[in-house]
Amino acid sequence: MIYADHAASTPCLPEVVAAVSQCLREDWANPGSRQHAPGRRAQGLVDAARAEVAALIGARPDEVVFTSGATESCNLALFGVGERLLPERPRFVTIASEHAAVLAPLERLAAAGAEVIRIGVDREGRLDRTAFAAACAASCAGQAGRTALVAVMLVNNETGVVQDLAAAAATAHAAGALLLCDATQGLGRMPVDVTALGCDLLALSGHKFGAPSGIGALWLRRGLGLSAQIHGGGQERGLRSGTPNLPGIVGLGVAARLAHERLAGKVERLTALTARLEGAVRDALPGALVAGAGAVRAPGISFFVHPGLAVGWLGQLATVAASAGASCALARREPSHVLTAMGFPEDQAGNAIRISLGSTTTEAEVDAIAAALAAGALALGGRSLA
Repeated sequence: MIYADHAASTPCLPEVVAAVSQCLREDWANPGSRQHAPGRRAQGLVDAARAEVAALIGARPDEVVFTSGATESCNLALFGVGERLLPERPRFVTIASEHAAVLAPLERLAAAGAEVIRIGVDREGRLDRTAFAAACAASCAGQAGRTALVAVMLVNNETGVVQDLAAAAATAHAAGALLLCDATQGLGRMPVDVTALGCDLLALSGHKFGAPSGIGALWLRRGLGLSAQIHGGGQERGLRSGTPNLPGIVGLGVAARLAHERLAGKVERLTALTARLEGAVRDALPGALVAGAGAVRAPGISFFVHPGLAVGWLGQLATVAASAGASCALARREPSHVLTAMGFPEDQAGNAIRISLGSTTTEAEVDAIAAALAAGALALGGRSLA
């Protein structure tokens, strides 16, 4: 089985496995127990990992809050802002192709009285800048300047389309709003720097770039206040209580350091592999489309659509571990909301295949994936597709 679902989760890097294993064997003390040496050593490991995560995104260590992953980070950011402002009926603005980790909390905020606006995207998955600017600047409950927060992901998890975060941040800030960036899919695929992006909050998950599942972080600009969503001992700057996941944090720190060190080589390699894959698929299946092909995309993510193909394309890939989009949507057996937002009919959005490559992918595997995609399509649609 060829693994081609790196956008869902990546294998842990060997260096991460070694560091986590050592932590489980030797450094299992509670970082909060600073009255003794094992606890102080554990806290030192947390501090070191926080510094590595901060370096990866161009931030200060004291601005990084560890969480269980990007979903929790997005929830903390959205509810942390929304809880403070709900009596004032704030507005939240996002895009229709955003991840469920943002869309679902915004639905809850809307039910509680907030105004939530979803901005459409074009056929390539790019944000409608005119509608976005109008939504940010428009009056809320009859008052101007009441947009509280804007949420725009850096790299779409299904198509790899990159949004212009710096422009979005400038628009949001001109309206007096904060900008939350879900950068989960960008890390390890492109440079991510909070200053260059202009964001105020940034969410990430470790299992997208070689760390274990269940660990991530929220970066929030210094001086920004949020309402905590998990209450207790206040271990993470008072915003996220509970005994720290020390092995996960250690693994995240190692993965962050390696992602920083290896970024240029990985981007170059993924770019070449992606071009090879998409070229081979287009040669074998001239009718196949790559969603967002006309936009700037991060390397390693290709979402294939074949108009007119009978349903069941993914089921033909017995030798390739791929997906039909985001894992959370697959659990609900829904067509890709990203593709429908881009204007694809539901029958195509429900029959697409996302191939996502990673650091372990080889050229031979890419060729085999392309051949499997073509064989599966031909089995469903006949030789006329070729």
